[in-house]
Amino acid sequence: MGMTFSSAYVPSALCCPSRASILTGKYPHNHYVVNNTLEGNCSSISWQKIQEPNTFPAILRSKCGYQTFFAGKYLNEYGAPDAGGLEHVPLGWSYWYALEKNSKYYNYTLSINGKARKHGENYSVDYLTDVLANVSLDFLGYKSNSEPFFMMISTPAPHSPWTAAPQYQKAFQNVFAPRNKNFNIHGMNKHWLIRQAKTPMTNSSIQFLDNAFRKRWQTLLSVDDLVEKLVKRLEFTGELDNTYIFYTSDNGYHTGQFSLPIDKRQLYEFDIKVPLLVRGPGIKPNQTSKMLVANIDLGPTILDIAGYDVNKTQMDGMSFLPILVSISPSINPEPKL
Repeated sequence: MGMTFSSAYVPSALCCPSRASILTGKYPHNHYVVNNTLEGNCSSISWQKIQEPNTFPAILRSKCGYQTFFAGKYLNEYGAPDAGGLEHVPLGWSYWYALEKNSKYYNYTLSINGKARKHGENYSVDYLTDVLANVSLDFLGYKSNSEPFFMMISTPAPHSPWTAAPQYQKAFQNVFAPRNKNFNIHGMNKHWLIRQAKTPMTNSSIQFLDNAFRKRWQTLLSVDDLVEKLVKRLEFTGELDNTYIFYTSDNGYHTGQFSLPIDKRQLYEFDIKVPLLVRGPGIKPNQTSKMLVANIDLGPTILDIAGYDVNKTQMDGMSFLPILVSISPSINPEPKL
């Protein structure tokens, strides 16, 4: 349906620093988010004062006249009492449906434009991926048609605790983690952290990581449903052909590579490589680009689409819009995102 980037990477294979890079277009050493704690600048008061006013959504809102909508996981420490709590709504967001702290599927709290709303464990009304789909569809119904819009939807899936929707909990029963060349071998001559892993892994460790791999896929089936619903709604309203859709992640994941059972955090291919698919006006279908891109390029690209001069920002990334499309007068100057 668009362009797949086969060489998309993140500078940090950890949630909060990577998400901060997406929002700011900066490397971690420039936005100063170094880990998932308040002390590491994750949604800290300092982050809120210095970085949030200069994120690309803030620029879209203040300089480009976009309606901006956020739903899902923001930063791991968002909602912390010592950093403004759930009353804090970052600059630049017209509509805000953010998860308190880290990934959950049930029994969580959302900040709805600064007001807390608790959810329980009833699938029909509380399963977070579906809740995000519903509030996103609602936004498409009540947004203004006189202004362009930007939506950022950040699902918990496939993050732990890997709680799949009931109808998907038996899917992929015969699926196992890939047994590629570096599966369950010692990481000799690698970084000392890699060399700490026990080789070979125990049978119970392999069974655990295979089960985690399946559960992650199961949770993503609800993400597939979310994407399908949004695309169909945009198609129904006649907006799909004038809307750019970006699909990506904040980090990769390892399942047994170099005998590392499950996690991320390492600066190896399996943890820093992410999916990136883009479709929209002027993008030819079924393309694959081997161009090296990073999550710091997302903000500049989206601002470029909106017609904003990226050189006015302090972002480290670069726009890859010229790779996506050949700019021509036939493309609407205010496409949706």
